[in-house]
Amino acid sequence: MPQMTDPMNALKELQKALENKWVKLTPCDIHKEMLVIADQPNGVVRFTYALVENGKVHAISLFAITDPVEGLPCFNVGYAVLENMRGNGIGTEILKKGIEELYQGFARNGHREFYIEAVVGVENHASNSMAKKLISESPTRCQDHLSGEEAFQYLRKLQ
Repeated sequence: MPQMTDPMNALKELQKALENKWVKLTPCDIHKEMLVIADQPNGVVRFTYALVENGKVHAISLFAITDPVEGLPCFNVGYAVLENMRGNGIGTEILKKGIEELYQGFARNGHREFYIEAVVGVENHASNSMAKKLISESPTRCQDHLSGEEAFQYLRKLQ
């Protein structure tokens, strides 16, 4: 049975790409301690914000375009923190700052309204807590379309 998409895979792939010098990250506009890369894996627009120290990726928040909501663009949100760095608020920080950077970038280009969503497995208590805090306090119970697992969908309109 397929598993839910795990953003930790994206963190590991970004680390590998940095080590091999396959990608170049640029400083973010608001939060200069973070780096960003925009790419299109499988033709899907994605923005990845990263906390990197001494060439080591500590945490990421990523936003990939998905189906529109109420006629507005929507980005599926993912976030990951290295296991040995969890429990220190880094996940909350990278997600909060990633949302701020994404909004700033789109607002600067005249797009002041769009949605973000996170689909989180019901058993992933840490991610559910973060999504509830930063995306929506009232998620909808759903089934992950890839894995079929029970999940919560968190949806927030940014404006």
